Amino acid sequence: MELKELIIALSDANGVTGLSGAIKVAETELQKLGRVEHDHMGGITAIIEGNSDYTIMLDAHIDEIGMIVTEIDGDFIRVSKCGGIDARVLISQEVIIHGKEDLFGVFCSVPPHIKSDKNTVPEINEMAIDVGMKHDQIIETISVGNRVSFKQNSVELANSRLTGKSLDNRAGCAAVIEAVKLVLKNGKPNCNIILSLSAQEELGLRGARTSAFKYSPNEAIVVDVSFGAYPGVPKHQSGKLGNGPMIGISPITDRYMTAKLRDLADENNINYQCEVCGGTTGTNADVISITKSGIPTALISIPLLNMHTPTEVISVTDVENTAKLIAEYIRKAGK
Repeated sequence: MELKELIIALSDANGVTGLSGAIKVAETELQKLGRVEHDHMGGITAIIEGNSDYTIMLDAHIDEIGMIVTEIDGDFIRVSKCGGIDARVLISQEVIIHGKEDLFGVFCSVPPHIKSDKNTVPEINEMAIDVGMKHDQIIETISVGNRVSFKQNSVELANSRLTGKSLDNRAGCAAVIEAVKLVLKNGKPNCNIILSLSAQEELGLRGARTSAFKYSPNEAIVVDVSFGAYPGVPKHQSGKLGNGPMIGISPITDRYMTAKLRDLADENNINYQCEVCGGTTGTNADVISITKSGIPTALISIPLLNMHTPTEVISVTDVENTAKLIAEYIRKAGK
């Protein structure tokens, strides 16, 4: 599967924690790379053996934000968040409720003509989903605890851009898969590669912690997304789409790995940007770096617009350059 095709397939698949659509898409690709293992958290890992005992972990979380059914309220359905959903985008949003069978629904919207306060956004537990059924019909298919995902397919925009749901962090998943493909074109790698598509990041960086503990790599590179430049987003906290991956600089990331990534980008004419964090990064790098006795960890982020909405936007070129940079790093592993 080509890179753009893989990004779209991963993005369109369901992957709220507890659903396995994205895992199934990824597994097809990972089986071509190495031995595949599933973990108890819901993640998936490919193990690629190299020519030495040195081991690098590549981590990208595969879960997405979504919702969970909390109540069947008459002819409507109440839900709660699974991850950091922006409630502002939910009104009139189309969703899929994954019950005994998938049901399409839409969040209800109070017409502006009768809304008493037009400047407030209701909390998610104040909203309701309509699937067009009566209560007795609903309970035959939907139960408390069913997951709810956004009904959104990826769309290609101009200048190599894509928009869709869950590009946070399916773009990162595609990048690490592509990186390993690039490495394997030259034969068996110098080091072992643990390609971890971890689960439950959106629920508190959970899956990466257990994966890092299990495999105990010599070092790790985490790939996630970060804020894309857009009016209203501070320039020092964002990166421009199409200008390359954002190499993280933080007190919790390993400065030698970070410097090596920057040097390799310069040597190979790979466009990149820097992202400076004054403390923790809000990514899996935070937990991997303190697993066991500590694992040297670097962070690379892909610029993304409209984070935690169903219409996130990325540049395929940035994903390509992220993969190229990681591949160059792995080729120098242990040297």
